[in-house]
Amino acid sequence: MNLEDPATESSDQRGKPLHLGIEPHLRGLLGWGIQRVRTAPQFSGVDSSGVDSSSVQAAATSKGSLEQQAATVAECRDCDLCETRNMTAFGVGDPSADLLLVGDAPAEEEDRCGEPFVGPAGQLLDRMIAALGLSRDRVYITNVLKCRPPENRQPQPEEVAACQGYLEAQIDQLKPTMIVALGRTAACWFTGQETSLANMRGQGHIWRGIPVVATYHPAFLLGQPQFKAECWHDLQRVIEALGLTPPGPRA
Repeated sequence: MNLEDPATESSDQRGKPLHLGIEPHLRGLLGWGIQRVRTAPQFSGVDSSGVDSSSVQAAATSKGSLEQQAATVAECRDCDLCETRNMTAFGVGDPSADLLLVGDAPAEEEDRCGEPFVGPAGQLLDRMIAALGLSRDRVYITNVLKCRPPENRQPQPEEVAACQGYLEAQIDQLKPTMIVALGRTAACWFTGQETSLANMRGQGHIWRGIPVVATYHPAFLLGQPQFKAECWHDLQRVIEALGLTPPGPRA
């Protein structure tokens, strides 16, 4: 493995130590089959808040519990996806988690069971989370859209706008320390940029004071596994900022 940058230590704006030693990074690689890894630069602190804060849904739900918000989402008819969905997929995980992972939209399995990331992409996401030294029940997982687009097509701008306030209220309730945006739709939502994911990766995005890491969606990695190394490079920023300890090699 090629280690290109020395380990350093610093602290974040909340005074938490940033553990930047390289060994925890290496221990997270075993399940990925990655041969090359680099350490990542720190966040720039440039605020890319992205979206307007005056949504009707956020005002209606921001003071409610996650359960109340989920009930409101289940009855939502703000866009045409309500006509084709089976179930909404609001979110799952630890409401007090430091790490929030946000994808683009539910797929077929998620639409069937009402939980985000439960199909093949969800299984890969679970392995990604484990590589960080965490588990699914120690993070919170959701999507920009809470309803599945037909045939798993890309979310449309009007659908993203209709769901915007629900995600804002969700994050307001969760108060995560860090956010990982999985895929272009989520990355665009958090950065306010309409560009390629390649242009958003590796940047120190901040959304309303919360650091955001933009990386590949697990569904994309299933079809393009050669990008797993780049995804792992992105996830090192999470390890560093949260002081995580990935698991060691198996005997």
